[in-house]
Amino acid sequence: MSIQINHPVNPAPTGEQTWTTAEMTAEFDVSGFGGGMVFVTRKADGKTGTLEFNGSPRLYHSFR
Repeated sequence: MSIQINHPVNPAPTGEQTWTTAEMTAEFDVSGFGGGMVFVTRKADGKTGTLEFNGSPRLYHSFR
């Protein structure tokens, strides 16, 4: 018997900037996680928003 587990993936749109976990935490302060996204404040200018992320390897993208 074979069991396949499918995990949702939020791939970065073509041309979007991506961040590894180390890069993301250097550029953003994290305030929470939920449903494939992370709530952040950009350190450079204090702008709040969200980043989407995918599973493995963990990449963050689509700052809004």
